[in-house]
Amino acid sequence: MIPKISIIASVFVCIFCTQLYAAGDYRGDERCPLPKDWSKYSEPYEPLEHPNEYPTFYKADWPGWSCSYQREDGVIVQYGDSRSPQQQWLDTYSGGDGDMN
Repeated sequence: MIPKISIIASVFVCIFCTQLYAAGDYRGDERCPLPKDWSKYSEPYEPLEHPNEYPTFYKADWPGWSCSYQREDGVIVQYGDSRSPQQQWLDTYSGGDGDMN
């Protein structure tokens, strides 16, 4: 018999890995292909990985790539985030009002 603690730990690891994969998953698909030219977009950014670091890198104020559509079964598929890394960070850590003061 498998100890309950092992099962619980496995569930948490699976949930954590799924969230990490989903956050940075910019693979697109046939209906939402990745842009061929990333020069118009900021790099994929995850504000939860940088809680004390307001993004100031090159293109941090540029919009990110995003694409969404509704499948035949009604599920909405979303890739990416159209907000800039700076706006993502502000929305995460300042209550979403866009004002750091």
